Amino acid sequence: MKKTLIRVAAILASSYITFTLTGCANAALAITDPRSITTLTDDQYIMRNLQVKYTDKEFESANIQTTVYNHEVLLNGQALSLIQRHRIVEAAKNMERVTKVYDYMYIAKTDTASTTNDTMITATVKSKLFASEDVNSNDVKIVTYAGDVYILGIIKEEQLKNMVTVASNVDGVKKVIPLVHYKTSDSKLNLPGTE
Repeated sequence: MKKTLIRVAAILASSYITFTLTGCANAALAITDPRSITTLTDDQYIMRNLQVKYTDKEFESANIQTTVYNHEVLLNGQALSLIQRHRIVEAAKNMERVTKVYDYMYIAKTDTASTTNDTMITATVKSKLFASEDVNSNDVKIVTYAGDVYILGIIKEEQLKNMVTVASNVDGVKKVIPLVHYKTSDSKLNLPGTE
């Protein structure tokens, strides 16, 4: 119990600092980010609350990696059982302001061995994608888990094929999974893309 309270306190403290520092940055970010300021704030709210929720005792044996973009939650990691996986997914689905949950959790013992390799893959994919003037770093979020690269974001339809090709050609990438929405003529509106 004490361990859980310490974890919650640490997350809340870091979330407060992050929220305070990013509050000012949101206005500047919104100029180039396809999400509205409200959506940016909502994404931070969802992320912070999921981090706290997943410190509950029922989840402490799981390895949960959470990514939030445009009110949508991507779940990666390992759960010890189907029941635990279901509870992890339901916690995200029931979180206020969440519109969709992508469940890419595995049933397995917790393993963080691939974290370093995943971090290197993500850095390489980002450097290759953002080297081109065609892709704005605020339009997408790149996540790698166990060699699988996930592309979340709001992009032009014609950009996706190139992004998938670039990411697929990075050493160590097993597959590329696009979870995107397409930009319309109004940059703050979007239509569902591939899922």
